[in-house]
Amino acid sequence: MVNSQWLMKQFCNILFIMLCYSLSAVAQPRLTFHETMLDAGTLSVSRNDKCTVVFVGKNTGTQPLTLETAETSCPCAEIKMPKKALKPGKEAKIKVTFHAKDLDDRGVVSNIISIFYRNAASKAASSRLDFTRVRVRAELID
Repeated sequence: MVNSQWLMKQFCNILFIMLCYSLSAVAQPRLTFHETMLDAGTLSVSRNDKCTVVFVGKNTGTQPLTLETAETSCPCAEIKMPKKALKPGKEAKIKVTFHAKDLDDRGVVSNIISIFYRNAASKAASSRLDFTRVRVRAELID
C-alpha cells in the first residue's frame, strides 16, 4: 500500500517543478516581426539589380534581448542589423539587400534569413541563443 504522506510530498514536488518551469519560460525575450515575408520585386540579373527590404522586429517578451547574428540561405543577401539591447516593447530594423548578380537562377526565388538573439539580462556568453526566421522573395529575370 502507498503511503499517503509520500504521495502528497511527490505531488507537491511535481507542482513546484512545474511552477518553476513556467515562471522561467515567461520571463524571456521574444523577437517577433510585423511581416515575415517581404517581396523584393522583379530583379534583372544582367543589370546586376539589387533591392533592400526592411524587416521590423519587436521584442514582445518580458526581458531585454540582444541581436547577435543572422544567417542566410543564400550568399546573395547582405544583412545589416543593430548590435544593441532591445528592451521589451521596443523595435529594431533589420535591412536585407538582395543582390541579383550573385544568382544563377531565374524565376521566383525565396531566401530564408535566421536571426539569432539572446537574453540581454544574462551576462553569460554561453546563455541560450534563440532565433526566428523571415523570408525575402524575388523574381529573377535576365
